[in-house]
Amino acid sequence: MELQDQYKKNRRRAILQLFLLIGIVIIINFLLSGFFYRIDLTAENRFSISEPTKTLLAEQDDILFVRVYLSGNLTPNLKRLQQSATEMLDQFKNYGGDNIQYDVFDPFSIPDETNQTEFIKQLEDKGILSVQFFESATDEASVKYVFPFIAINYKDVEISFPIIDRGTMPLPLNPDSDPSVSISLLEYNFTKAIRQLTVVEKPFVAFIAGHNELDRFELNDIAGSLNELYNVTQIDLENDSTFEIPRECKTIIIAKPQTAFSMEGKFIIDQYIMAGGNVLWLVDPVIAEFDSLYSGNGQFMAIDRELNIMDMLLQYGARINPNIIQDKQSTHINVPVANGENFIMRPWPYNPILNNFNSNHPISKNVDAVEGKFVSTVDTIAVPGISKTILLTTSGLSRYLTTPARVNFNIVDAKFAPTDQQYNKPNLPVAVLLEGKFPSAFKSLKPTAARLHQSGFGYQDGKFLESGVGSKQIMIGDGDLIKNFVGEDGKPDMLGINYIERYIYGNKDFAMNCVEYLCDQNGLIATRAKEVKLRPLDDQKVGDNRVQWQLLNMIVPLLLLYIFSGIYFFIRNRKYAS
Repeated sequence: MELQDQYKKNRRRAILQLFLLIGIVIIINFLLSGFFYRIDLTAENRFSISEPTKTLLAEQDDILFVRVYLSGNLTPNLKRLQQSATEMLDQFKNYGGDNIQYDVFDPFSIPDETNQTEFIKQLEDKGILSVQFFESATDEASVKYVFPFIAINYKDVEISFPIIDRGTMPLPLNPDSDPSVSISLLEYNFTKAIRQLTVVEKPFVAFIAGHNELDRFELNDIAGSLNELYNVTQIDLENDSTFEIPRECKTIIIAKPQTAFSMEGKFIIDQYIMAGGNVLWLVDPVIAEFDSLYSGNGQFMAIDRELNIMDMLLQYGARINPNIIQDKQSTHINVPVANGENFIMRPWPYNPILNNFNSNHPISKNVDAVEGKFVSTVDTIAVPGISKTILLTTSGLSRYLTTPARVNFNIVDAKFAPTDQQYNKPNLPVAVLLEGKFPSAFKSLKPTAARLHQSGFGYQDGKFLESGVGSKQIMIGDGDLIKNFVGEDGKPDMLGINYIERYIYGNKDFAMNCVEYLCDQNGLIATRAKEVKLRPLDDQKVGDNRVQWQLLNMIVPLLLLYIFSGIYFFIRNRKYAS
Protein backbone atom coordinates (compact mmCIF):
# COMPACT_ATOMS: atom_id res chain seq x y z
CA MET A 1 0.00 0.00 0.00
CA GLU A 2 2.82 2.38 0.93
CA LEU A 3 4.62 1.53 -2.29
CA GLN A 4 1.49 2.35 -4.30
CA ASP A 5 1.05 5.68 -2.51
CA GLN A 6 4.70 6.50 -3.14
CA TYR A 7 4.25 5.68 -6.84
CA LYS A 8 1.20 7.97 -7.11
CA LYS A 9 3.04 10.73 -5.29
CA ASN A 10 6.03 10.47 -7.64
CA ARG A 11 3.72 10.40 -10.67
CA ARG A 12 1.91 13.58 -9.55
CA ARG A 13 5.27 15.26 -8.91
CA ALA A 14 6.53 14.27 -12.37
CA ILE A 15 3.38 15.57 -14.07
CA LEU A 16 3.59 18.82 -12.07
CA GLN A 17 7.25 19.26 -13.05
CA LEU A 18 6.37 18.64 -16.69
CA PHE A 19 3.63 21.30 -16.71
CA LEU A 20 5.91 23.67 -14.82
CA LEU A 21 8.65 23.18 -17.41
CA ILE A 22 6.19 23.75 -20.28
CA GLY A 23 4.94 26.93 -18.58
CA ILE A 24 8.46 28.25 -18.10
CA VAL A 25 9.29 27.60 -21.77
CA ILE A 26 6.10 29.40 -22.90
CA ILE A 27 6.81 32.42 -20.68
CA ILE A 28 10.44 32.64 -21.86
CA ASN A 29 9.37 32.44 -25.52
CA PHE A 30 6.76 35.16 -24.96
CA LEU A 31 9.25 37.47 -23.24
CA LEU A 32 11.92 36.93 -25.92
CA SER A 33 9.55 37.07 -28.91
CA GLY A 34 10.38 40.76 -29.47
CA PHE A 35 14.10 40.26 -29.01
CA PHE A 36 16.28 39.08 -31.91
CA TYR A 37 19.73 37.66 -31.37
CA ARG A 38 21.85 35.32 -33.44
CA ILE A 39 25.23 33.74 -32.88
CA ASP A 40 26.99 33.10 -36.19
CA LEU A 41 29.59 30.36 -35.75
CA THR A 42 30.64 30.21 -39.42
CA ALA A 43 34.20 31.31 -40.23
CA GLU A 44 33.03 33.72 -42.96
CA ASN A 45 30.03 35.10 -40.97
CA ARG A 46 27.70 33.67 -43.56
CA PHE A 47 24.56 34.30 -41.52
CA SER A 48 25.40 37.82 -40.33
CA ILE A 49 24.81 41.21 -41.91
CA SER A 50 27.11 44.19 -41.47
CA GLU A 51 26.53 47.09 -39.10
CA PRO A 52 26.19 49.62 -41.97
CA THR A 53 23.44 47.45 -43.46
CA LYS A 54 21.64 47.31 -40.12
CA THR A 55 21.81 51.09 -39.87
CA LEU A 56 20.53 51.51 -43.43
CA LEU A 57 17.56 49.24 -42.73
CA ALA A 58 16.70 50.90 -39.43
CA GLU A 59 16.63 54.33 -41.12
CA GLN A 60 13.90 53.40 -43.60
CA ASP A 61 10.74 55.49 -43.24
CA ASP A 62 8.50 53.65 -45.69
CA ILE A 63 7.81 50.17 -47.02
CA LEU A 64 10.42 48.47 -49.20
CA PHE A 65 8.65 45.67 -51.04
CA VAL A 66 10.96 43.03 -52.47
CA ARG A 67 9.85 40.46 -55.03
CA VAL A 68 12.07 37.45 -55.73
CA TYR A 69 11.35 36.11 -59.21
CA LEU A 70 13.72 33.15 -58.88
CA SER A 71 11.10 30.49 -58.27
CA GLY A 72 9.52 27.34 -59.65
CA ASN A 73 10.90 23.84 -60.01
CA LEU A 74 14.55 24.77 -59.47
CA THR A 75 17.73 22.71 -59.48
CA PRO A 76 19.38 22.33 -56.03
CA ASN A 77 21.96 25.06 -56.70
CA LEU A 78 19.31 27.59 -57.76
CA LYS A 79 17.12 26.53 -54.84
CA ARG A 80 20.05 27.24 -52.53
CA LEU A 81 20.43 30.70 -54.07
CA GLN A 82 16.72 31.42 -53.67
CA GLN A 83 16.77 30.21 -50.06
CA SER A 84 19.79 32.38 -49.28
CA ALA A 85 17.96 35.42 -50.66
CA THR A 86 14.83 34.80 -48.58
CA GLU A 87 16.89 34.07 -45.45
CA MET A 88 18.67 37.40 -45.91
CA LEU A 89 15.36 39.19 -46.33
CA ASP A 90 14.16 37.57 -43.10
CA GLN A 91 17.23 39.04 -41.41
CA PHE A 92 16.46 42.41 -42.99
CA LYS A 93 12.98 42.29 -41.42
CA ASN A 94 14.54 41.92 -37.99
CA TYR A 95 16.26 45.30 -38.39
CA GLY A 96 13.87 47.09 -40.74
CA GLY A 97 10.66 45.88 -39.10
CA ASP A 98 7.43 46.18 -41.05
CA ASN A 99 9.15 48.43 -43.61
CA ILE A 100 10.74 45.32 -45.14
CA GLN A 101 8.27 43.07 -46.93
CA TYR A 102 8.82 40.46 -49.59
CA ASP A 103 7.36 37.58 -51.55
CA VAL A 104 8.58 34.91 -53.96
CA PHE A 105 6.74 34.79 -57.27
CA ASP A 106 7.13 32.61 -60.35
CA PRO A 107 5.82 34.39 -63.49
CA PHE A 108 5.27 31.00 -65.12
CA SER A 109 2.81 30.09 -62.35
CA ILE A 110 0.13 32.39 -63.77
CA PRO A 111 -2.52 29.89 -64.94
CA ASP A 112 -4.06 31.94 -67.73
CA GLU A 113 -1.73 31.81 -70.74
CA THR A 114 -2.76 35.23 -72.06
CA ASN A 115 -2.23 36.92 -68.69
CA GLN A 116 1.08 35.09 -68.27
CA THR A 117 2.35 36.29 -71.67
CA GLU A 118 1.29 39.85 -70.93
CA PHE A 119 2.95 39.83 -67.48
CA ILE A 120 6.21 38.42 -68.90
CA LYS A 121 6.16 41.13 -71.59
CA GLN A 122 5.87 43.77 -68.84
CA LEU A 123 8.86 42.22 -67.05
CA GLU A 124 10.92 42.23 -70.23
CA ASP A 125 10.13 45.91 -70.77
CA LYS A 126 11.66 46.55 -67.34
CA GLY A 127 14.79 44.55 -68.16
CA ILE A 128 13.75 41.46 -66.17
CA LEU A 129 14.52 38.67 -68.60
CA SER A 130 14.18 34.91 -68.44
CA VAL A 131 17.22 32.69 -68.96
CA GLN A 132 17.67 29.05 -69.85
CA PHE A 133 18.62 26.43 -67.31
CA PHE A 134 19.06 22.69 -67.64
CA GLU A 135 17.68 20.37 -64.99
CA SER A 136 20.40 17.90 -65.94
CA ALA A 137 24.01 18.68 -66.77
CA THR A 138 24.06 15.91 -69.40
CA ASP A 139 20.55 16.03 -70.86
CA GLU A 140 20.13 19.17 -72.98
CA ALA A 141 16.51 18.24 -73.64
CA SER A 142 15.69 19.16 -70.03
CA VAL A 143 15.83 22.90 -70.77
CA LYS A 144 13.56 25.23 -68.80
CA TYR A 145 13.36 28.96 -68.18
CA VAL A 146 13.68 30.97 -65.01
CA PHE A 147 13.78 34.66 -64.03
CA PRO A 148 16.95 35.15 -61.91
CA PHE A 149 15.99 38.66 -60.81
CA ILE A 150 14.95 40.59 -57.73
CA ALA A 151 12.81 43.74 -57.86
CA ILE A 152 12.53 46.31 -55.05
CA ASN A 153 9.68 48.83 -54.95
CA TYR A 154 9.80 51.98 -52.82
CA LYS A 155 7.23 54.77 -53.05
CA ASP A 156 6.10 53.58 -56.51
CA VAL A 157 9.67 53.51 -57.84
CA GLU A 158 11.09 50.11 -58.77
CA ILE A 159 14.65 48.87 -59.26
CA SER A 160 15.58 45.37 -60.36
CA PHE A 161 18.89 43.53 -60.45
CA PRO A 162 20.06 40.03 -61.45
CA ILE A 163 20.51 37.63 -58.57
CA ILE A 164 23.17 35.59 -60.38
CA ASP A 165 26.78 36.58 -60.99
CA ARG A 166 27.38 36.11 -64.70
CA GLY A 167 31.12 35.65 -64.20
CA THR A 168 30.74 32.52 -62.06
CA MET A 169 27.33 31.38 -63.31
CA PRO A 170 27.54 31.70 -67.11
CA LEU A 171 24.47 31.04 -69.21
CA PRO A 172 22.79 28.68 -69.75
CA LEU A 173 22.54 27.62 -66.12
CA ASN A 174 22.85 23.98 -65.14
CA PRO A 175 23.10 21.92 -61.91
CA ASP A 176 26.87 22.48 -61.83
CA SER A 177 26.58 26.30 -61.81
CA ASP A 178 28.19 27.44 -58.56
CA PRO A 179 26.04 30.01 -56.69
CA SER A 180 28.64 30.81 -54.00
CA VAL A 181 29.73 34.19 -55.41
CA SER A 182 26.12 35.14 -56.15
CA ILE A 183 25.23 34.39 -52.53
CA SER A 184 28.25 36.37 -51.32
CA LEU A 185 27.09 39.44 -53.26
CA LEU A 186 23.46 39.32 -52.09
CA GLU A 187 23.86 41.76 -49.21
CA TYR A 188 25.85 44.21 -51.34
CA ASN A 189 23.35 44.10 -54.21
CA PHE A 190 20.40 44.52 -51.86
CA THR A 191 21.92 47.50 -50.02
CA LYS A 192 23.08 49.12 -53.26
CA ALA A 193 19.53 48.99 -54.66
CA ILE A 194 18.03 50.25 -51.38
CA ARG A 195 20.46 53.19 -51.31
CA GLN A 196 19.65 53.97 -54.92
CA LEU A 197 15.95 54.09 -54.07
CA THR A 198 16.03 55.86 -50.74
CA VAL A 199 18.96 58.30 -50.69
CA VAL A 200 17.58 61.84 -50.83
CA GLU A 201 20.80 63.72 -51.58
CA LYS A 202 23.22 61.88 -53.83
CA PRO A 203 26.95 62.60 -53.44
CA PHE A 204 28.73 64.59 -56.15
CA VAL A 205 31.28 62.97 -58.45
CA ALA A 206 33.15 65.05 -61.05
CA PHE A 207 35.05 64.19 -64.22
CA ILE A 208 38.04 66.47 -64.68
CA ALA A 209 38.34 68.19 -68.08
CA GLY A 210 40.73 70.60 -69.77
CA HIS A 211 43.47 68.16 -70.79
CA ASN A 212 41.81 66.36 -73.68
CA GLU A 213 40.37 63.68 -71.40
CA LEU A 214 37.85 61.10 -72.63
CA ASP A 215 34.74 62.87 -73.93
CA ARG A 216 31.14 62.40 -72.88
CA PHE A 217 30.47 59.83 -75.61
CA GLU A 218 33.47 57.72 -74.59
CA LEU A 219 32.36 57.96 -70.94
CA ASN A 220 28.68 57.45 -71.70
CA ASP A 221 28.24 54.01 -70.13
CA ILE A 222 30.22 54.59 -66.92
CA ALA A 223 28.71 58.06 -66.45
CA GLY A 224 25.21 56.66 -66.87
CA SER A 225 25.83 53.97 -64.26
CA LEU A 226 27.41 56.47 -61.87
CA ASN A 227 24.43 58.79 -62.30
CA GLU A 228 22.20 56.18 -60.65
CA LEU A 229 24.06 56.64 -57.36
CA TYR A 230 25.73 60.05 -57.67
CA ASN A 231 25.26 63.51 -59.08
CA VAL A 232 27.76 63.44 -61.94
CA THR A 233 29.27 66.69 -63.17
CA GLN A 234 32.35 67.98 -65.03
CA ILE A 235 35.01 70.45 -63.89
CA ASP A 236 37.34 72.11 -66.39
CA LEU A 237 40.53 72.86 -64.46
CA GLU A 238 42.01 74.95 -67.28
CA ASN A 239 39.00 77.25 -67.47
CA ASP A 240 39.84 80.77 -66.30
CA SER A 241 36.86 80.73 -63.92
CA THR A 242 37.91 77.55 -62.06
CA PHE A 243 39.77 78.27 -58.84
CA GLU A 244 38.81 75.29 -56.67
CA ILE A 245 37.02 71.93 -56.64
CA PRO A 246 33.88 72.21 -54.47
CA ARG A 247 34.31 70.51 -51.11
CA GLU A 248 30.97 68.70 -51.48
CA CYS A 249 32.44 66.77 -54.41
CA LYS A 250 33.30 63.37 -52.92
CA THR A 251 35.49 62.09 -55.73
CA ILE A 252 37.07 63.40 -58.93
CA ILE A 253 37.87 61.13 -61.89
CA ILE A 254 40.81 61.92 -64.15
CA ALA A 255 40.16 59.79 -67.23
CA LYS A 256 43.01 59.58 -69.75
CA PRO A 257 44.38 63.12 -69.91
CA GLN A 258 46.44 63.68 -73.06
CA THR A 259 47.86 67.18 -72.58
CA ALA A 260 49.91 68.66 -69.75
CA PHE A 261 48.36 70.00 -66.55
CA SER A 262 49.06 73.60 -65.71
CA MET A 263 50.61 74.51 -62.36
CA GLU A 264 47.25 76.07 -61.37
CA GLY A 265 45.34 72.88 -62.20
CA LYS A 266 47.78 70.76 -60.22
CA PHE A 267 47.48 73.11 -57.25
CA ILE A 268 43.67 72.91 -57.33
CA ILE A 269 43.81 69.09 -57.29
CA ASP A 270 46.45 69.07 -54.56
CA GLN A 271 44.47 71.30 -52.24
CA TYR A 272 41.32 69.28 -52.92
CA ILE A 273 43.16 66.14 -51.76
CA MET A 274 44.52 67.96 -48.69
CA ALA A 275 40.94 68.94 -47.77
CA GLY A 276 39.83 65.29 -47.82
CA GLY A 277 38.93 64.84 -51.48
CA ASN A 278 39.39 61.51 -53.24
CA VAL A 279 40.83 60.90 -56.71
CA LEU A 280 40.57 58.12 -59.28
CA TRP A 281 43.51 58.45 -61.65
CA LEU A 282 43.27 56.59 -65.00
CA VAL A 283 46.44 57.61 -66.80
CA ASP A 284 48.20 56.56 -70.00
CA PRO A 285 51.79 57.82 -69.57
CA VAL A 286 52.67 56.51 -73.04
CA ILE A 287 51.32 57.59 -76.43
CA ALA A 288 50.20 54.28 -77.93
CA GLU A 289 46.99 53.79 -79.90
CA PHE A 290 46.01 50.78 -81.98
CA ASP A 291 44.87 53.03 -84.84
CA SER A 292 48.49 54.18 -85.25
CA LEU A 293 49.29 50.80 -86.81
CA TYR A 294 47.15 51.65 -89.83
CA SER A 295 48.91 54.92 -90.50
CA GLY A 296 52.40 53.60 -89.78
CA ASN A 297 52.62 50.60 -92.12
CA GLY A 298 51.92 48.15 -89.31
CA GLN A 299 54.21 49.70 -86.71
CA PHE A 300 54.78 52.82 -84.63
CA MET A 301 57.02 54.12 -81.87
CA ALA A 302 55.45 54.44 -78.43
CA ILE A 303 56.83 57.49 -76.64
CA ASP A 304 56.29 59.27 -73.32
CA ARG A 305 53.20 61.42 -72.90
CA GLU A 306 54.11 64.65 -71.12
CA LEU A 307 51.37 65.26 -68.57
CA ASN A 308 53.30 67.19 -65.89
CA ILE A 309 51.67 65.22 -63.05
CA MET A 310 54.19 62.46 -62.27
CA ASP A 311 55.95 64.63 -59.69
CA MET A 312 52.61 64.93 -57.84
CA LEU A 313 51.97 61.20 -57.88
CA LEU A 314 55.46 60.54 -56.51
CA GLN A 315 54.74 62.80 -53.54
CA TYR A 316 51.52 60.89 -52.83
CA GLY A 317 53.21 57.48 -52.88
CA ALA A 318 52.98 55.95 -56.37
CA ARG A 319 54.35 56.26 -59.88
CA ILE A 320 52.69 55.30 -63.17
CA ASN A 321 55.65 54.22 -65.28
CA PRO A 322 56.28 55.14 -68.95
CA ASN A 323 56.20 51.57 -70.25
CA ILE A 324 53.86 49.19 -72.07
CA ILE A 325 52.88 45.77 -70.74
CA GLN A 326 52.84 42.62 -72.86
CA ASP A 327 50.90 39.70 -71.39
CA LYS A 328 50.45 36.23 -72.81
CA GLN A 329 46.97 36.20 -71.25
CA SER A 330 45.40 38.65 -73.68
CA THR A 331 42.41 39.29 -75.90
CA HIS A 332 42.48 38.66 -79.63
CA ILE A 333 42.29 40.80 -82.74
CA ASN A 334 41.17 39.89 -86.26
CA VAL A 335 44.08 39.44 -88.64
CA PRO A 336 43.42 39.46 -92.41
CA VAL A 337 44.46 36.43 -94.47
CA ALA A 338 44.05 35.45 -98.12
CA ASN A 339 44.37 38.95 -99.53
CA GLY A 340 42.14 40.39 -96.84
CA GLU A 341 39.09 38.33 -97.77
CA ASN A 342 39.07 36.36 -94.51
CA PHE A 343 40.13 36.96 -90.93
CA ILE A 344 41.55 34.80 -88.18
CA MET A 345 41.82 35.55 -84.47
CA ARG A 346 45.30 36.13 -83.09
CA PRO A 347 46.35 37.07 -79.52
CA TRP A 348 47.30 40.73 -79.08
CA PRO A 349 49.60 40.85 -76.01
CA TYR A 350 49.20 44.63 -75.67
CA ASN A 351 45.57 44.04 -74.57
CA PRO A 352 46.01 42.00 -71.38
CA ILE A 353 43.16 40.15 -69.70
CA LEU A 354 43.59 41.29 -66.11
CA ASN A 355 42.05 38.91 -63.58
CA ASN A 356 44.76 38.66 -60.95
CA PHE A 357 42.76 40.60 -58.39
CA ASN A 358 43.37 41.24 -54.71
CA SER A 359 40.71 38.85 -53.41
CA ASN A 360 40.77 40.34 -49.91
CA HIS A 361 39.62 43.84 -50.86
CA PRO A 362 35.99 44.86 -51.57
CA ILE A 363 36.98 46.84 -54.68
CA SER A 364 38.47 43.87 -56.48
CA LYS A 365 36.76 40.87 -54.88
CA ASN A 366 34.22 38.97 -56.98
CA VAL A 367 34.94 41.05 -60.10
CA ASP A 368 35.12 39.53 -63.57
CA ALA A 369 38.27 39.92 -65.67
CA VAL A 370 39.17 43.40 -66.93
CA GLU A 371 40.36 44.09 -70.47
CA GLY A 372 43.31 46.46 -70.69
CA LYS A 373 44.72 48.36 -73.67
CA PHE A 374 48.36 49.43 -73.76
CA VAL A 375 48.60 49.24 -69.97
CA SER A 376 51.46 50.63 -67.87
CA THR A 377 52.83 49.41 -64.54
CA VAL A 378 52.27 51.23 -61.25
CA ASP A 379 55.00 51.29 -58.59
CA THR A 380 54.56 52.28 -54.96
CA ILE A 381 56.94 54.55 -53.04
CA ALA A 382 57.37 54.77 -49.29
CA VAL A 383 55.56 57.82 -47.87
CA PRO A 384 55.05 58.07 -44.09
CA GLY A 385 51.44 57.55 -43.04
CA ILE A 386 50.25 56.28 -46.43
CA SER A 387 49.05 52.69 -46.78
CA LYS A 388 49.19 51.00 -50.18
CA THR A 389 47.06 48.15 -51.47
CA ILE A 390 47.71 46.52 -54.84
CA LEU A 391 44.30 45.85 -56.38
CA LEU A 392 45.16 44.32 -59.75
CA THR A 393 48.21 42.75 -61.41
CA THR A 394 49.09 41.06 -64.68
CA SER A 395 49.32 37.30 -65.11
CA GLY A 396 52.33 35.13 -64.36
CA LEU A 397 53.50 35.42 -67.97
CA SER A 398 54.03 39.11 -68.61
CA ARG A 399 56.72 41.71 -69.22
CA TYR A 400 56.99 45.38 -70.17
CA LEU A 401 58.73 47.48 -72.81
CA THR A 402 60.25 50.79 -71.74
CA THR A 403 59.81 53.83 -73.94
CA PRO A 404 60.64 54.56 -76.64
CA ALA A 405 59.28 51.19 -77.73
CA ARG A 406 58.49 49.85 -81.17
CA VAL A 407 54.99 48.37 -81.47
CA ASN A 408 54.82 46.08 -84.48
CA PHE A 409 51.81 44.28 -85.92
CA ASN A 410 53.89 41.21 -86.73
CA ILE A 411 53.80 40.19 -83.07
CA VAL A 412 50.57 38.34 -83.93
CA ASP A 413 52.71 35.89 -85.90
CA ALA A 414 53.91 33.02 -83.74
CA LYS A 415 57.42 33.46 -85.20
CA PHE A 416 57.68 36.96 -83.71
CA ALA A 417 55.62 36.50 -80.54
CA PRO A 418 57.49 36.47 -77.20
CA THR A 419 58.29 33.05 -75.76
CA ASP A 420 57.28 31.97 -72.27
CA GLN A 421 60.86 32.53 -71.16
CA GLN A 422 60.70 36.13 -72.39
CA TYR A 423 57.59 36.76 -70.30
CA ASN A 424 59.88 37.09 -67.30
CA LYS A 425 58.18 39.80 -65.20
CA PRO A 426 55.13 38.19 -63.57
CA ASN A 427 52.34 39.85 -61.59
CA LEU A 428 53.06 43.47 -62.52
CA PRO A 429 50.88 45.94 -60.54
CA VAL A 430 48.53 48.03 -62.70
CA ALA A 431 46.10 49.39 -60.09
CA VAL A 432 47.02 50.61 -56.59
CA LEU A 433 44.97 52.08 -53.74
CA LEU A 434 46.56 54.73 -51.50
CA GLU A 435 45.00 55.79 -48.20
CA GLY A 436 46.03 58.18 -45.46
CA LYS A 437 46.95 61.80 -44.75
CA PHE A 438 48.80 62.80 -47.89
CA PRO A 439 51.55 65.42 -47.87
CA SER A 440 51.06 68.30 -50.27
CA ALA A 441 52.89 68.01 -53.57
CA PHE A 442 53.63 71.72 -53.13
CA LYS A 443 55.15 71.36 -49.67
CA SER A 444 58.65 71.83 -51.11
CA LEU A 445 57.40 74.58 -53.43
CA LYS A 446 56.09 77.00 -50.84
CA PRO A 447 56.83 80.20 -52.80
CA THR A 448 54.87 78.80 -55.77
CA ALA A 449 52.07 77.62 -53.47
CA ALA A 450 51.90 81.04 -51.76
CA ARG A 451 51.72 82.79 -55.12
CA LEU A 452 48.94 80.53 -56.40
CA HIS A 453 46.99 80.80 -53.16
CA GLN A 454 47.26 84.59 -53.19
CA SER A 455 46.02 84.56 -56.79
CA GLY A 456 42.81 82.91 -55.62
CA PHE A 457 43.51 79.28 -56.42
CA GLY A 458 42.63 76.64 -53.83
CA TYR A 459 40.37 77.24 -50.85
CA GLN A 460 40.38 80.84 -49.71
CA ASP A 461 38.72 80.26 -46.33
CA GLY A 462 42.09 79.38 -44.84
CA LYS A 463 45.78 79.18 -45.58
CA PHE A 464 47.66 76.85 -47.93
CA LEU A 465 47.24 73.23 -46.75
CA GLU A 466 50.60 71.47 -46.37
CA SER A 467 49.16 68.13 -45.21
CA GLY A 468 45.90 66.32 -45.69
CA VAL A 469 43.12 65.43 -43.29
CA GLY A 470 42.82 61.91 -44.70
CA SER A 471 41.62 60.75 -48.10
CA LYS A 472 41.95 58.01 -50.71
CA GLN A 473 43.42 57.76 -54.18
CA ILE A 474 43.42 54.96 -56.76
CA MET A 475 46.02 55.01 -59.51
CA ILE A 476 45.47 52.87 -62.62
CA GLY A 477 47.94 52.61 -65.48
CA ASP A 478 45.27 52.40 -68.18
CA GLY A 479 43.27 55.41 -69.31
CA ASP A 480 41.08 53.27 -71.59
CA LEU A 481 39.80 51.08 -68.76
CA ILE A 482 36.57 53.14 -68.52
CA LYS A 483 36.32 54.06 -72.20
CA ASN A 484 33.42 52.61 -74.15
CA PHE A 485 33.62 52.23 -77.91
CA VAL A 486 31.85 54.86 -80.03
CA GLY A 487 30.61 53.78 -83.46
CA GLU A 488 31.01 55.69 -86.68
CA ASP A 489 27.41 56.84 -86.28
CA GLY A 490 28.36 58.44 -82.94
CA LYS A 491 26.43 55.87 -80.90
CA PRO A 492 28.22 54.82 -77.67
CA ASP A 493 28.54 51.10 -77.03
CA MET A 494 28.57 49.11 -73.80
CA LEU A 495 31.66 49.42 -71.59
CA GLY A 496 33.71 46.22 -71.48
CA ILE A 497 32.11 44.50 -74.46
CA ASN A 498 34.44 42.72 -76.87
CA TYR A 499 32.71 41.53 -80.03
CA ILE A 500 35.68 39.48 -81.20
CA GLU A 501 35.81 37.52 -77.95
CA ARG A 502 32.01 37.68 -77.61
CA TYR A 503 32.40 38.56 -73.97
CA ILE A 504 31.58 41.43 -71.65
CA TYR A 505 34.56 42.12 -69.39
CA GLY A 506 34.27 43.50 -65.87
CA ASN A 507 35.67 46.98 -66.61
CA LYS A 508 32.50 48.75 -65.51
CA ASP A 509 32.12 46.77 -62.29
CA PHE A 510 35.74 47.40 -61.34
CA ALA A 511 35.50 51.13 -62.10
CA MET A 512 32.18 51.42 -60.24
CA ASN A 513 33.69 49.67 -57.24
CA CYS A 514 36.63 52.09 -57.27
CA VAL A 515 34.34 55.13 -57.22
CA GLU A 516 32.05 53.59 -54.63
CA TYR A 517 34.97 52.82 -52.32
CA LEU A 518 36.31 56.36 -52.69
CA CYS A 519 32.89 57.88 -51.95
CA ASP A 520 31.83 55.39 -49.28
CA GLN A 521 31.51 57.03 -45.88
CA ASN A 522 29.56 54.30 -44.08
CA GLY A 523 31.34 51.10 -45.09
CA LEU A 524 28.55 49.51 -47.13
CA ILE A 525 30.92 48.49 -49.91
CA ALA A 526 32.72 46.23 -47.43
CA THR A 527 29.83 43.78 -47.92
CA ARG A 528 31.32 43.00 -51.36
CA ALA A 529 34.17 41.23 -49.58
CA LYS A 530 31.80 38.73 -48.00
CA GLU A 531 32.59 35.16 -48.95
CA VAL A 532 30.52 32.00 -48.83
CA LYS A 533 32.76 28.95 -48.89
CA LEU A 534 31.67 25.53 -50.01
CA ARG A 535 33.24 22.75 -47.99
CA PRO A 536 32.64 19.61 -50.06
CA LEU A 537 33.66 16.19 -48.88
CA ASP A 538 37.01 14.87 -50.01
CA ASP A 539 36.04 12.27 -52.65
CA GLN A 540 39.36 10.45 -52.27
CA LYS A 541 38.96 10.03 -48.49
CA VAL A 542 35.30 9.11 -48.85
CA GLY A 543 36.21 6.32 -51.25
CA ASP A 544 39.14 5.03 -49.18
CA ASN A 545 37.24 5.02 -45.85
CA ARG A 546 33.76 4.15 -47.11
CA VAL A 547 33.39 0.86 -45.15
CA GLN A 548 34.84 2.41 -41.99
CA TRP A 549 32.30 5.24 -41.99
CA GLN A 550 29.42 2.89 -42.77
CA LEU A 551 30.29 0.68 -39.80
CA LEU A 552 30.76 3.74 -37.61
CA ASN A 553 27.33 5.06 -38.54
CA MET A 554 25.69 1.73 -37.74
CA ILE A 555 27.54 0.71 -34.57
CA VAL A 556 28.00 4.01 -32.70
CA PRO A 557 24.25 4.86 -32.42
CA LEU A 558 23.49 1.34 -31.12
CA LEU A 559 26.39 1.53 -28.68
CA LEU A 560 25.23 4.89 -27.33
CA LEU A 561 21.68 3.54 -26.99
CA TYR A 562 22.92 0.59 -24.92
CA ILE A 563 25.06 2.85 -22.71
CA PHE A 564 22.28 5.33 -21.94
CA SER A 565 19.77 2.51 -21.42
CA GLY A 566 22.11 0.85 -18.96
CA ILE A 567 22.63 4.14 -17.06
CA TYR A 568 18.87 4.75 -16.98
CA PHE A 569 18.00 1.28 -15.61
CA PHE A 570 20.85 1.44 -13.11
CA ILE A 571 19.55 4.73 -11.67
CA ARG A 572 15.95 3.45 -11.72
CA ASN A 573 16.77 0.19 -9.93
CA ARG A 574 18.83 2.02 -7.35
CA LYS A 575 16.06 4.54 -6.72
CA TYR A 576 13.28 1.99 -6.28
CA ALA A 577 15.33 -0.83 -4.77
CA SER A 578 13.86 -0.18 -1.32
